[in-house]
Amino acid sequence: MEYRIDLSKTNYKELDYVLLDYKNFPLLERIYNVYAEYKNFQSNFPLFPEEILNPYTEILGYYDTDRNISAFSLIYLYPSRHSARAEQFAWTYSNPRDKLGYKSLRSECARYKRLGYRYLYVGEWSKYKAELQGFEKA
Repeated sequence: MEYRIDLSKTNYKELDYVLLDYKNFPLLERIYNVYAEYKNFQSNFPLFPEEILNPYTEILGYYDTDRNISAFSLIYLYPSRHSARAEQFAWTYSNPRDKLGYKSLRSECARYKRLGYRYLYVGEWSKYKAELQGFEKA
């Protein structure tokens, strides 16, 4: 089952982030590999450089408290449907108290609302997603 956030029902603030691109692929791959190891994934589906080259993909890099990029979100954009999809998030857990997973999703709600999107699709149900403003079944 797919879930989404109705961005018109949200009121979040954007974090400090940077838009990343293809030249940042080694950093993204390193962050993802650390994340997959930390999460103890049985099989980790690799990142592909072509995902980043797609003009309808954005990569938002997030800073930890030491001002290092230690997290990213891979977002697919669907402007014709006024929607975006949070496809992949990964971080290094360098400062777990930063709670970048929670904060980044709220920040993405604020960003895509500001850019005129109606929905942010977030995949399967999970407790922390269900706590978001505007959370609903797609």
